[in-house]
Amino acid sequence: SACSGGMIEGSSSGVPGTGGDGNFGAGGSSGSGGAVVEGTGGVVTDGGAGTGGSDGTGGTTMAPPDGSADQQSDGFIPTNGPPPAIDYSIWQLQLPTGSGTSPTTVGAIELPTFSNLYFYKADDGGQIFMDPVTGITTTNSVHPRTELREMAPGGGGAAWSASGTNTMTVKGKVLKGSSVTIAQVFNGPSSITLAELQYSSGGFTLFYEEARGQGGSTGLGNAVPLNTPYTFTMSLTKNILTVSINGKSVFTRTPSAGTLGSKFYFKVGNYDQTTSKGAISTTARSTVEVYSAAVVHQ
Repeated sequence: SACSGGMIEGSSSGVPGTGGDGNFGAGGSSGSGGAVVEGTGGVVTDGGAGTGGSDGTGGTTMAPPDGSADQQSDGFIPTNGPPPAIDYSIWQLQLPTGSGTSPTTVGAIELPTFSNLYFYKADDGGQIFMDPVTGITTTNSVHPRTELREMAPGGGGAAWSASGTNTMTVKGKVLKGSSVTIAQVFNGPSSITLAELQYSSGGFTLFYEEARGQGGSTGLGNAVPLNTPYTFTMSLTKNILTVSINGKSVFTRTPSAGTLGSKFYFKVGNYDQTTSKGAISTTARSTVEVYSAAVVHQ
């Protein structure tokens, strides 16, 4: 198997979330939209069990279904195009496969050559993230995902302070789906998302949460049709959270002092908010393509 153990965790807008760092299942209730205003407001090494958080369970490694890299869904065969501009050495992949409440993870060493039905290279040079209708997740998580979690260059989970310069710029597009979380700034010690950037063909949405179950969503507009490229940047720099889409600043907020004292990391990929935990499916609910993901810390 190309899979290796590691940290798995998650966030979910739309329902109450539970869980711990090192595990799936963080998040909170979705709130109502509104104007963007200035607000106030365990890491697992390869092969180990999760630590940290309150209610989660640790992840283990499992082989993808049938151990195959050329599985088909609706007659589509994954291809292996040119490599996208992603530094896989700082990422760990979480997949919607596995067994029971233990989703599959793939470590940084395996990622450059890893390919299966849910994660493969497209002919035009992008990295495909496919999220199925149903899939494996941990006990306290609602949605399966195909998503990258930021890791530290020297190993272990990334954990950086909001006071520095921390940006992630992503070029990509959504080929299929709606209400899809395509990137996150994640609050590690609290095991909840701080900010989820969600795609719908009618416009982007930012789900923001400082305390579990007390988050809210803000419409960002800037609608981009399916199969149309976009560029976005999520930044938590000098204690200010900002989001820009196609060069336009669309969200700015200063988290509370208590939240700013936490440690954070980025996530990118396909965390579809319309999927459900259940039997492993090979039917795509949504498909996201990432051409580049550039992370800067200073």
